[in-house]
Amino acid sequence: MSIIARFKEIFQAKANAAANQLEDPKASLDYSLTKLEENRRQLSRSLVEVSAAKRRLEKQEAQLATAVSKYEEQAQTAVTANRDDLARIALQRKQESQARQADLVDSIASLERQEATLKEAQVNLDRKIALFRSRKEELKAIHDSAQAQLRVQEALSGISGDLADVGNTIQRTEARIQEMQSRADAIDALVDEGILQDVLEPDVDDIDRQLAEIGRNQAIEEELARLKEKTAVAA
Repeated sequence: MSIIARFKEIFQAKANAAANQLEDPKASLDYSLTKLEENRRQLSRSLVEVSAAKRRLEKQEAQLATAVSKYEEQAQTAVTANRDDLARIALQRKQESQARQADLVDSIASLERQEATLKEAQVNLDRKIALFRSRKEELKAIHDSAQAQLRVQEALSGISGDLADVGNTIQRTEARIQEMQSRADAIDALVDEGILQDVLEPDVDDIDRQLAEIGRNQAIEEELARLKEKTAVAA
């Protein structure tokens, strides 16, 4: 692998790491759970407000029911006292209270429906949050496992690449050694054949070299004969 390719690979790895940091799936999961829990709190506040409003209306409705009974009694007392004018006033107020009471009953029924809807939504949201929290931890574990596996694979890939570089270096070195050995053998052969001149014996031509070799061989034979003669005398 060339240096430029190696630098490119390192830069790409750092860029991927930076992108992963910017888009952390685990952080996204935590943020999503936070938003769900925030919605849950908002839903609870809405439920409390609706329940409180319903209780206030129920209290007003109960007060109006009491007022209706009171106006009924007043009208009866006025009739007994022959005060039809007072009876009419009491009955008028009774009707107004009953009309207001009917409106309150309708409003209370509407709030009860809203309360039921909010309670059902709260139960569903609680279930979804519980499921998401469990799923979130599962996904985090899977993410950590996948990330660890990825780091191992990247490390192994890097090791394989380094080993490949080492193997290529060894092959190039062996080829260079063989080339140098072949050149050395070829030079020795050419020098022996007299085609190339030995720089250590620049004034010796091929005839002189052969004569010198004959002289060396003769000296070896004479030395061998002397050793044999000395051995025979000793015996």
